[in-house]
Amino acid sequence: MNHKGKAVCALLLVQLLALGVFVPSADAGKLIRLSAQFRYFNEGEAGTSATAAAGGLVIYTKSFSIPTPAKSSQRPVVFITVTGTGDVHGGESLLMSCAIDGAFCNPQSSGAAAGWVNLLTDEADLHDNAVHYTWCAQVSPGSHTATVRMASAGGADDVFLDAAHFFIDRTEFTTSSADDCEQGA
Repeated sequence: MNHKGKAVCALLLVQLLALGVFVPSADAGKLIRLSAQFRYFNEGEAGTSATAAAGGLVIYTKSFSIPTPAKSSQRPVVFITVTGTGDVHGGESLLMSCAIDGAFCNPQSSGAAAGWVNLLTDEADLHDNAVHYTWCAQVSPGSHTATVRMASAGGADDVFLDAAHFFIDRTEFTTSSADDCEQGA
């Protein structure tokens, strides 16, 4: 190919890139924030002695909508994140759970009750400790409701959360890729 031919090909490639021909049309892999909210600042803190077996205390609920993926080979996945300041006393543990439409985001056990994670355990008297957790869940397109609950492991003393932020994010993964919110090896 001569110099003129190479220049024409380069110009054609630049034009195709500018038109978006080689840019993927789906947003697979992009993290899209659906909601960012905070609670328990001026209105105080959430506190409960309710156990996981009793359902704990709802500390956050939010409805959101998931669009149909652009490609049929893609599956929507959501991430629910809580971060805040926790307190535990009297030998208690601060447990949290996440549910989408009433089903646990992760029904497995992490040493706490099934579907619940232990974020803070009292060895003495723990005040103002950072807590943070993110759940993922496969979802279908359409409307959904996320619910985050907290509980006291034993129910003998209250556990607390304040200065909390809650985030809901979504993305799309290739269906059955073992990377779309499934238990890893």
